[in-house]
Amino acid sequence: MELKPLLITRICNASVWPLLVGVVVIALRDDLPLAVVIVGALVCVGAAVYLALLGWRLGVVFDDDGIEVHGLLRSRRIARDEIVSITNFPAVRWKTAEGKARWTPIFAFANPGRVIPLVERHNEAAISILQDWQTDKQPEPARKKRRRERPTR
Repeated sequence: MELKPLLITRICNASVWPLLVGVVVIALRDDLPLAVVIVGALVCVGAAVYLALLGWRLGVVFDDDGIEVHGLLRSRRIARDEIVSITNFPAVRWKTAEGKARWTPIFAFANPGRVIPLVERHNEAAISILQDWQTDKQPEPARKKRRRERPTR
C-alpha cells in the first residue's frame, strides 16, 4: 500500500526549492561576477529540480515484507521484523540485525505548523494507518489448547 501527502502538500514540497533558488540567485547577483552567478544559478537550479522531485515523491510504501520511507534526501527500506514502532513524531523506530537502535523520520506526514486542519487530519490518519499496520504484525498471545471432550456413548 502507498500513502502520500495531500496534493496541496506535495505541490508546496515541490515548489519551495525553485523559489528558494530564485531568492538566493537574486541576492547574490550584485556581489559576484556574471559568469560566477550564471554557473552558480545553473548548479542551484539543478539541485532545486532534484529536491523538487524528491519533495513531490515524499511518502511511504508498505507491504507484508516491510516499509519504504521516501524522504527529502533519500529513501530507506526497512524490513517488517526490524520495526520496533511507528511514532507520532512521525518516525519509524527500528533495530538493525546487530541490534543497534535506529529511527527514520517520515517527513511526508510531519505537521510543523499545524496550520491547515485538512492537512493535519490527513497526516494523522496516515500515521494511524501505519501504526495499525505495525501492530498487526505482533504475534498473538499463545492460547491454551482445550482438551477435546470425547463424545459420550
